[in-house]
Amino acid sequence: MDGIFYIAARSQEKTGGIYGYEQTEENVCGQVFFTPLRGVSYLAYSPQKRYFYSVYRDGTTNKVAAYDRSDDSMLVFMNHAETHGEASCHITTDRSCAFLYCANYTSGNLNEFKLENGSFTGGGRMISYSGKLGPNKRRQEHTHAHCVRFTPDQNYLCLVDLGLDEVLLFRFTPEKGIDGAPAFRYRGAPGSGPRHILFAPDGRHAWLANEVDNTVSVLEYADGKLTHLSTLSTLPDGLKFEGETKVAAVRLSPNGKHLIVSNRGYDSIACYHVAPDASLTLYDIVDSHGKSPRDVNFLPCGCMVGACNEFSDNVALFRYDPESGKLSYLPGADIQVPGPLCLI
Repeated sequence: MDGIFYIAARSQEKTGGIYGYEQTEENVCGQVFFTPLRGVSYLAYSPQKRYFYSVYRDGTTNKVAAYDRSDDSMLVFMNHAETHGEASCHITTDRSCAFLYCANYTSGNLNEFKLENGSFTGGGRMISYSGKLGPNKRRQEHTHAHCVRFTPDQNYLCLVDLGLDEVLLFRFTPEKGIDGAPAFRYRGAPGSGPRHILFAPDGRHAWLANEVDNTVSVLEYADGKLTHLSTLSTLPDGLKFEGETKVAAVRLSPNGKHLIVSNRGYDSIACYHVAPDASLTLYDIVDSHGKSPRDVNFLPCGCMVGACNEFSDNVALFRYDPESGKLSYLPGADIQVPGPLCLI
C-alpha cells in the first residue's frame, strides 16, 4: 500500500473519478485502480490512512464520500453525506477519526460530521461565521471557506477564508467537536486571499499559501494563536505577466527540507529551502508543463513530484532530488486524466 497514490479527476463524463497508481522500483507509475465519481474535487486520508474521503458534486448536490481502504489499496465505498453547501472544496478529520470537517467555498461555511468506524453517522452540523471582507471586490465579495486543518496539538480547527483574509481557529473538544464561534482570528495582509495552511513538523510554525496576491507566509503557532513572521512571493522578481495568476497548493517534502507552492496562470512551481526555524528561501521556479496546476504533491517514493494541471488534463511528473531540492521534468511520463485537481 505504501507505493499507491490517488488522483481526483473532476469530469462529469464517465472518465471522471478517482484513479489509483502504483510506483514500480523504477519509479514508473502504472494505473491499478479506478472508481467512477463525477465531479470529484478533493481527497483526504484519515490520520492512519485506514479510511479515505472524497468531495464531489452529484448533479447540483455537494457530497463527501467515505471509503474503506483494503489491503490492496482498492477503495471500498461505505457511505456519503450531503454538505448542503456550495463548492465544497477541502476536508480533514481529527486525529481519532471521530469527526470530519468540510469547507464550502462558494457558500462560505463549514460542515461538521460525526464518524464511526470511518462512516458518516448522520446529517452533520453546518457552521456559519462572518467578518470584515477583504478589499478585492471581485474575489472577496463574501466569505469563502477554502481549507480546514487541525493545529498540531489538535486543540483547534483552522478554517482558512479567502474572502476575509483570515484564518479562524475554532476550539476543538474530542467529545463534542468544535465550538460554534472562533476563539482566535489571524488576519493576513489585505487582499492576500489566503487559500491553504500547512503546519511544520515542529508543531510551532505554519505556512499559509495566499491565492490572490501570489505569496506564501511563514507563521508562528502557540497557545491557539497564529503570528505573522514573514511573507515571500511565489513569482520571479520583476515578472511582467499578462493575465491573472494565483496560488493553489502548498506541500512539504517528506524530509522536511523543501516547500513547493503552485501558481496557476503563470503555470509553475515555486520551490523553497526550509530552515530549521521554518523560514523560507526561494531557490527555483519551474514550469508545471501544463495549464493551471491545481495541486502539486510528492509521490510515495519521496523522490518524485506530480503536478495536477487542471486545464490540460495531465499530471506532469518530476524527479525530485531530496538533498538539493531540484525538480527535473520527466518527458513522456505524464499521466493523462480529465481535469486532475488533487493528488495524495
